[in-house]
Amino acid sequence: MKFYGKAVASMGLSLALLAGGALAEPLSFKDARKALPRANAKPAIAFNEAVVPQADRARLENAKQSLGDVLTTLGEAIPHYGAVAISPSEGLFVEWLNGVGQYHSLPAARAAALAYCNANRNSASAPCQVLVEVAPKGAKPGDAITISGPANAALRGAYRKMKSPKAFAISRSTGNFGFDRGDGGRALNACASAGPGANDCIIVVAD
Repeated sequence: MKFYGKAVASMGLSLALLAGGALAEPLSFKDARKALPRANAKPAIAFNEAVVPQADRARLENAKQSLGDVLTTLGEAIPHYGAVAISPSEGLFVEWLNGVGQYHSLPAARAAALAYCNANRNSASAPCQVLVEVAPKGAKPGDAITISGPANAALRGAYRKMKSPKAFAISRSTGNFGFDRGDGGRALNACASAGPGANDCIIVVAD
């Protein structure tokens, strides 16, 4: 039986309430577990306040709300790895504001957030920039493996209990993942069938 999961394309982050590195070879489960943060690791949230337009800052100030608190709240709504992007011309208060989450790396989450934002902004507006990004606490640049929270939980749970030979595959660009017994072919198929666009699945763990 194949097992799979996929990224959350958008998180519906409404402001109405406001006034890794690539793997050369698959790792063993033991090595992957050592390299990964805990599956339920708290999020580490970073944001770039400079891309928020002055009009939005004034609106929040008039409402006696801190921009940092607002951006932290946005980040807390996104499962890692995730991101939010905005156009500096349009700012925070747009109906289509959304975050993306459950990707396997920050670069993938950034790319997805920018793609979503640029597809929805007015064509005359400035290109989108990443505003908020979310990673698991403890993750570091150059880690031997990076995967989403749900993939991490599946790896430590159902995959760990599965008899060898077995493999775990992820899609770097979409956040999909899959795992199954065998030499890796079924894990790749499970990853590819987890959602549309998963044509770049690779084996990251094999035992």
